[in-house]
Amino acid sequence: MTAPTTNQLHQVTCLFIGLISLVSLSAVELPEGYALQYEQSFNSKNSYDDFMMTDSSAWVLKKKKGKQFLALEGKSKYEPPHRSPLNIALIKGKTFGSFVLEVAILQSGVKGTPIAQFMKENPDPTKAGGYAHRDHCFFFGFQDPAHYIYIHVAKTGDNNAHNVFVVNESPRTPITDFRTVGVDWGVNVWRKIRIVRDVAKSTVALYFDDMLTPIMIADDVPFEQGFIGFGSFDDIGWVDSIKIWAPESKTNTQTFFE
Repeated sequence: MTAPTTNQLHQVTCLFIGLISLVSLSAVELPEGYALQYEQSFNSKNSYDDFMMTDSSAWVLKKKKGKQFLALEGKSKYEPPHRSPLNIALIKGKTFGSFVLEVAILQSGVKGTPIAQFMKENPDPTKAGGYAHRDHCFFFGFQDPAHYIYIHVAKTGDNNAHNVFVVNESPRTPITDFRTVGVDWGVNVWRKIRIVRDVAKSTVALYFDDMLTPIMIADDVPFEQGFIGFGSFDDIGWVDSIKIWAPESKTNTQTFFE
C-alpha cells in the first residue's frame, strides 16, 4: 500500500477542518437549562395569527419555490409615540428574558421597491437614497411601544443605522459597544441570524451568517422581559424558520397596535 503524499494529506486535513467548521456553524450552542420555547416555519395558513403587527395590511404569507414565509411588503400605517421603527410584527402570547434566537431573513428591498428592481434602476446604488440604511430589525424586551430594544442591521452603520437601539419614552438611542461597518444583504439572498440575549450579564450579541463571530454587541441592555419580533424601520423583508430557545417563556396576553 502506497503511503499518502504530502499533498494528499494536506487535502484530507483541509477537508476535515472544513467539516469541523460546518458542524460548528450549524450546531446551536445553548447555555445549560435552555429548551426550545417557540418555533415557526410558516407551513400553516394560521401562522400569520401568531403575530401582532403595527399594520397587518403590510404583512402577508407569501410562497415562492414551495417555501412559505412571512413577508413585509410595504410601509405600515403607524405612528409610534417616539421616533422608532414603523414596521413591527411581534410574537403573541409569550415574553422572554434570556434567549437564543435563530431566524432566516431575506432583506427584499428599499423603501418598498423590490431589491432587484432597485438595483436595475440605480446602477450605482451607493448614490441612491435609502440604500445605505437598507435594513431589517429585531425586537426584544418589548414591554410596550414606548419601551423596548431593537437591533437594526443595515448596509452601512452610523448613529441612525446598524446599531442596538433603546426606545425608552424618547426617540431611539444607540447603545452599541461593538459593531461592524455594516452587512451585505445581497440580492434576494436568505441570511441566517442568531441573537444571544443574556439578562444576567445585561448583554446581547447578533451573528450574521457566521455563527462564530458576532457583528454587533451591547453590554448594558435594559428591559429584562418582553416580546420578541421582527420588522424594519421603513424597508421590506421576508422572515422564516424562527426558533427561540430559553430557560422559560412567560404567558402574556397583552396586545398592542390596535
